[in-house]
Amino acid sequence: ATDTITIDWDDVAYLTSNQNIQVETEAGDRYLGQLTSQDDPGHIAVGTGTGTVAVSTAQIVYMNPIEERGIERFDGDITAGFNFAKASEVKQAQLGLELQARTETRIFGLDVSSVTSDSQDNESSQRHSLDLTYQRLWPKRWLTGAVVRLERNDELGLDLRTSIGLGGGRNVRQTNTSTVSLVGGLQFSRENVAGDLEDEDTVEAFATLSWDWFRYDTPELDLSSDLQIIPNLTDTGRVRAEFDVSLKWEMIEDLFWQLEFYDSYDSDPVVAGAEDNDYGVITSLGWEF
Repeated sequence: ATDTITIDWDDVAYLTSNQNIQVETEAGDRYLGQLTSQDDPGHIAVGTGTGTVAVSTAQIVYMNPIEERGIERFDGDITAGFNFAKASEVKQAQLGLELQARTETRIFGLDVSSVTSDSQDNESSQRHSLDLTYQRLWPKRWLTGAVVRLERNDELGLDLRTSIGLGGGRNVRQTNTSTVSLVGGLQFSRENVAGDLEDEDTVEAFATLSWDWFRYDTPELDLSSDLQIIPNLTDTGRVRAEFDVSLKWEMIEDLFWQLEFYDSYDSDPVVAGAEDNDYGVITSLGWEF
């Protein structure tokens, strides 16, 4: 038995597999089938239901087995972190879970994040979120989707915000080292706020710009960022924004270190006197599965 063997993609002459492999190109063309050997260097042969297609390796940006059923469909990671500063007696704990299941034309996702902060001079605060996402993949990198999001943020005076959204967009650019996507849509939000204020129902628009850069050479690196602008259509003039940047560095196989910066902004918080901005830096360890 041997450990993992790393081979540069440029050095691969051909691949064979009896699994159903989804192959996607820079242009957004997708092929699903078994990989068969062939004599054309620099190409991968995919045996689809309508025949064998030779795909240039230089144009391939994604290859992944599409499992038939069960837990084997899921990929994900778990992160946990704890920070403590002796001088200020500030303690911060973080837990995170990401799961994703992919079929030939659909992606289902679950993203859970929990951050609790405590210090000697201030009350403890909590920042929690849970996202359920669905994406339908269309030709030429177009996509549509839906999201259900639950949020709590003590710094913004928010006990619970429930958002249900529909939208669409496109992977503007995708290569075997980076992707850029732009998505927009509408969402309905209900905010349960601290104190005796009534719940508030609003309709919001949203636009999300995502950029992801990754490297599969050892050590694997993944630098990603998301910027979401959310203008309120019911309460004109109110704008929210979410910004996240994270760096993942694989230390040993499947075990990684992560550094993350987050910033949540609300130009007009529902609770008077609440902060309009909440930001922080998180360090954690994670495991991919």
